[in-house]
Amino acid sequence: MDNNNQNTYSNDQDRKKNKSSIPLIIISFLLLFIVTGAVLWYAFLWKSDYEKGTNYLKEKKYTEALYEFQRVSPGDKDFNNAQSKIYYINGLRSYNEGKNPEAIVFLSKVITNDEYYHDAQLMLEKINDVNSGGNLLAQIDSLKKNKDTVIIQKQTIIKNGKAEEPVDPQKQADIEQSRDYLSRLSTSISRFEGVYQSARTAPLNTKSDYSKSMESLDKESSNLKYSAGNKDQGVLELKQLTSQWMDKRIAFIRQLIAEKSVSETVQSRPTKEEGDRLYSSVISQLSKLKKRI
Repeated sequence: MDNNNQNTYSNDQDRKKNKSSIPLIIISFLLLFIVTGAVLWYAFLWKSDYEKGTNYLKEKKYTEALYEFQRVSPGDKDFNNAQSKIYYINGLRSYNEGKNPEAIVFLSKVITNDEYYHDAQLMLEKINDVNSGGNLLAQIDSLKKNKDTVIIQKQTIIKNGKAEEPVDPQKQADIEQSRDYLSRLSTSISRFEGVYQSARTAPLNTKSDYSKSMESLDKESSNLKYSAGNKDQGVLELKQLTSQWMDKRIAFIRQLIAEKSVSETVQSRPTKEEGDRLYSSVISQLSKLKKRI
């Protein structure tokens, strides 16, 4: 083979190599572009469920905020903060609707390092001022009507030595068990109501997810152990009321899904109203027990 033919052959080989390497270069460039884009998106654009909820809360989009906060899993570092904000939103809603007993339950659970803790305390103070005013008027009326009875009651309290009597260890243990159960049940009630409020106003395509969450919380609540030896009848009554209330809330959401309706209908309204009535009873019973036990 002469030099000219060798050069031609060599040039042809080089061109073939260059052509075959072009697709590899393009693929490598695309992969680099995709990886770089993913890294930049994660670093600058991706937001966690908690961050999304916080942004919605700042914009006062409470339904959307609740949805995001409820998606934060128990293993997440922001779980406690998310739960605190769920309590705050539900407390704020109850406060604005004039449901002060419910508002107290929710707002008192906002943790101290939450940026909305101060707002929650302000609402609690306002509720307390209203309650104190009512109690003061009631005391004044009582004094006007029957001064002697009040004096006798005070003397009885002063002379009564019950506070100094030894406490039965078993009775005290039962009280502690009741308090512990009430605390856990109260948390379960708050979480369930928060999910329900989100489900009630959620788009139809997400109601099913909320319904499943409610069913899970219902099961979790029913599995709470109350191990006091001598069980308090008021606590047992609350447990039964809670179960009935949760069942009615779930039935209402299921009814909306079956009717393919975002909000209550003529057919579903009785179920909702019964759930509201039971919820009022649950909160009232819970408040009584927390004062007594």
